[in-house]
Amino acid sequence: MKKIIALFLVLTTIFAFGACGESSDVPDGMMLLENDKVTYTLYVPETWTVDIADGVSAAYASDKSNISLMTMQWSSASYTSLEEYCNNYYENIKATFQNVSEIEAYKDNQYFGEFPALKYVYTIGEDAKEGEEAEPKYKFMQIFSYDTSGQVYIFTYTALEENYDSHTKAVNQIVENFKP
Repeated sequence: MKKIIALFLVLTTIFAFGACGESSDVPDGMMLLENDKVTYTLYVPETWTVDIADGVSAAYASDKSNISLMTMQWSSASYTSLEEYCNNYYENIKATFQNVSEIEAYKDNQYFGEFPALKYVYTIGEDAKEGEEAEPKYKFMQIFSYDTSGQVYIFTYTALEENYDSHTKAVNQIVENFKP
């Protein structure tokens, strides 16, 4: 009888540990960015460093390229559409910073996880003038979306312009795997 109980315990343990490994939804090469203050699921590359703050989730690569995700509740009293909100947001960026490029706006077939989204890409900074050292020029990708409960998501990818393309595959994977 003791042998049967021992065998049962061993088999139960094996099945329990085996099931844990198979139920993972974490995409290959990614890790879960966890934050007790948020209700969404965000995966980032395993090689990135996670930085958590109240209501903001962020992670950055070794070259300091980074992503962040902020959330807020939609206020229909302030804006009639997400596009109106985004355009106002961009105008505030232009009023705050010098040398902001025109936006590349992507509206068709854009998603943040499963939700329709608007994507804006722009730079801040200027090219070097002859004989002068250039200030850093940053390139931004911002994705604006909201879910059925009115939760607004503002996802931002920031990198030095020369590093931007080196992380777009990972950033697209982060965006595709977002879950509210």
